[in-house]
Amino acid sequence: MALFLETNNLTKTFGGVAAIFKLSFAMGQGTVFSVIGPNGAGKTTLFNLLSGIYRPSSGQIHFRGQDLVGLSPHEISHIGISRTFQTPQIFFNMSVLENCLVGCHRHGVTGFVAAALHLPRAVSEAKRMREMAMENLAFCGLDHLADRDSDALPYGELKRLELARALSTQPRLLLMDEPAAGLNDSETKEMGALISRLCETGVSVMLVEHNMALVMAISHRLLVLNHGEYLAEGSPEQIQSNPKVIEAYLGSGDESDG
Repeated sequence: MALFLETNNLTKTFGGVAAIFKLSFAMGQGTVFSVIGPNGAGKTTLFNLLSGIYRPSSGQIHFRGQDLVGLSPHEISHIGISRTFQTPQIFFNMSVLENCLVGCHRHGVTGFVAAALHLPRAVSEAKRMREMAMENLAFCGLDHLADRDSDALPYGELKRLELARALSTQPRLLLMDEPAAGLNDSETKEMGALISRLCETGVSVMLVEHNMALVMAISHRLLVLNHGEYLAEGSPEQIQSNPKVIEAYLGSGDESDG
């Protein structure tokens, strides 16, 4: 299994306090790789480092052999890493389709003048982007709502809309932050099925999620953090039976990152 995301001694400090400390791990392509840990373990900080929101204090991040340290979130998106958030970041003044088209525009090559003049290449590109957006909406079960105002959607569909928009950037790696947060049991099962189907298409998923039933059902491997440090890594079965993990997390009652 090819390794395509690796960190080496990754560290991020805030005012002398290490949120992530000398973290080294490798994630294989085509997997659901979940990051768990007790409250304040550093899960969200790790996502912020991988997506370029934070710059590491020290250490390395490599994605498909490319060094990510120092790249902006926009540059990281361009090389194939996208992200969803615990609270959906939706443009409520846009339709469902228009929200999804926002992600597609990363792949646009025609300029403003060509678009304003409706030149053939701009018209062709706009058609291609619409088709891409509709395909991703269909994947997430939202194509029949394409023309609906996004602010009219229930919460569960907003979560799927954010996923569809992220997929429109054509990511190789998708960072998903609490995708089941706020969902009922039925919606959580649907989201889990979507994540598994997504992985089958070749998109790798790194998941931060407090719903342990969902995590254990869909993950290939798990990384456990504790106070920003590596605690354990393994299959769901290995993690569930690891005494250190049980003590630090599974038996602690903590369910979210600070």
